Amino acid sequence: MSVAVKKVLVLLRTWNVLRLVPVLFMGALLLATFRLYKQSAYFWLDDFVNLGWAQQASFTQIVVYILNPLSTPFRPVGMLCYWLLLRCFDLNPAPYHWLAWSLHTANTALVYFILKQLTKARSGAAIGAMLFASQAAFSFIYWSFGTIFELLAAFFSFAGLLLWTSERRNWSQVLFASLLLFLAMESKEMAVAMPLTWFIYDLIVREKKMDRQTFAHWILPGGLALSYGLARAFLMKGSTPTHAYYLSIKGSTLISGLEIYSNMLFRTNFSVQIWCIAWLGCFLLVILLRSRPAFFFLSYVFVTFLPVIFLINHRFAFYWYLPFLGICGLAAMLVASIVCRIMARSQKSVWEAAAYSVFALLCLGTFLFHEEITRRERLWAKQRADEYRAFVTGLQKLPPPPQGEVIYFDSQPSNFDPVCLLAATQVALRRTDVGAKLVSEFPAEAVYRLQFKGSQLRLLSSGNR
Repeated sequence: MSVAVKKVLVLLRTWNVLRLVPVLFMGALLLATFRLYKQSAYFWLDDFVNLGWAQQASFTQIVVYILNPLSTPFRPVGMLCYWLLLRCFDLNPAPYHWLAWSLHTANTALVYFILKQLTKARSGAAIGAMLFASQAAFSFIYWSFGTIFELLAAFFSFAGLLLWTSERRNWSQVLFASLLLFLAMESKEMAVAMPLTWFIYDLIVREKKMDRQTFAHWILPGGLALSYGLARAFLMKGSTPTHAYYLSIKGSTLISGLEIYSNMLFRTNFSVQIWCIAWLGCFLLVILLRSRPAFFFLSYVFVTFLPVIFLINHRFAFYWYLPFLGICGLAAMLVASIVCRIMARSQKSVWEAAAYSVFALLCLGTFLFHEEITRRERLWAKQRADEYRAFVTGLQKLPPPPQGEVIYFDSQPSNFDPVCLLAATQVALRRTDVGAKLVSEFPAEAVYRLQFKGSQLRLLSSGNR
């Protein structure tokens, strides 16, 4: 390496500019990933239903739902986002997805700071955050705003975890972390398991030994999680086995869920026996290595999956969003170990130049892998986006229906059901008094007779009243 290059590196290191290089690479990775989904980012089925609910609710009602854990509408913090966006931006989908992408960017930053705090290694934290930034396993969050609940729950959960893992934790941090926990649970029920991860951290990783003050810190978050969990269990009591949120709390369900979600993440088709041996082997390896942070990250994955792994009728790959921090942590630990060995055998200036080059290549490789592996999904999502956009646009061009009018359809967009059809119709027209029905034959009293085929909505000849 020439003398001039060494001087430049020394100068940049003095200004602390080199630390911004991974940030620039990470930003480029996020922007490139978001750009992949620009054409397919419209409103999804859940969006229409949620917007239909938000159109009828008042701000006061939503605030009451947030403060009351026994409220029937689930996830009121996420519904507040729908309420605000609908009133500020109507049905312009861009601000909805800008908010979702901004939250994912913030979550990526929080993942970095959590990993840096727990591994004490910037290189490992950067790799872990890179894996989280452009993860193909939960690609649904990039194009469906309906995953706003995952994004919000992860944001509040990660922020709370970052506060809780402070070695000099004080009561103000406990109170703020508890508030973040409450908002996370009111965003998505998965966050109810977060206090257990906090307990594992205090028990296994935290340098300060457990004392009375540490136990006292547990009263508020532990009480919040317990009361919230019991309240939700009470509301879900008596649900039938065909219900989407039916819980089958059995050992067989836990093992099958482990197989399903592992195959979803790694895009494999291994049997349950192989995955049980693999995960058990990971735990044994971590125990033999006596790596407390690694044990925490591995435990974090299983603990955060507990609220959803027993949902036998509701399994989606984007449920990995909150637990994936644990996988990022394990990757960070591995990278930190490798980097430590390499740095011991090379000059610091040479190592830094090589490290930034390797990180840039890894970011590029991550993006190219994401682009290739999600190509079919993005094409399908774009087709649905074009279809739903045409449906909404066609409804908005109709002559304004009279008060209480029922709009009849003999065909509807793909994947719609009666609830979604009604919600999409009311949201598109910004009316709550109109009805919508799918029929095989139009009744004699039908005035608005609509047909949706080939991504075109046509008003057929009107009937007589």
